[in-house]
Amino acid sequence: MKPFQLSKIIAALWNPKEEIDKLDLYTGDTVFLLSSDLVNLGNHIRIIKKKGFKVFLDIDFCEGLGNGEYAFRYATLQGVDGIITVKPKMIEIANSYGVPNVLRSFALDSNSLLRINEMLTNINPMFLEILPGSAFPKVYNYLKANRLKTDDMIAAGLIETKEETNSLFQCGAKAISTSQTQLWQ
Repeated sequence: MKPFQLSKIIAALWNPKEEIDKLDLYTGDTVFLLSSDLVNLGNHIRIIKKKGFKVFLDIDFCEGLGNGEYAFRYATLQGVDGIITVKPKMIEIANSYGVPNVLRSFALDSNSLLRINEMLTNINPMFLEILPGSAFPKVYNYLKANRLKTDDMIAAGLIETKEETNSLFQCGAKAISTSQTQLWQ
């Protein structure tokens, strides 16, 4: 798979119908489309791409899409540049097609660290996204101590200030996904 670069700050859209116009303020090149539906997906992607952005779809939150290879293929036919998912099987499918992917993982407790470790050992996501952002430093240090891949990690969730973003970059985050428009520049 060829190298794929993400913006350092990634615009995250939860309500594309209301938020797409806010992308005019965004200075990066990658948008995480976190919510859509089967009927509007193609239109959302076209509008975002027309503005000049790469689009990663959270395939798990596309109403009516389902999951599995056909859902993945449908999303790629609509023009997504990559997918976001919590499902290891979807990462395997994306890898088999050479499509950039983000494995989203919630770091809620020490068992979460073991699960992340297990997933990274068994599958090879292009990027690993850790939520909430405040847990990112612990996960990063844990993975680094266990000699697992830490160079393509994204912090997301509950990141609201420039100070938080700067701290996360210092802790090893390659990128930060946020819906906070004041952080998009």
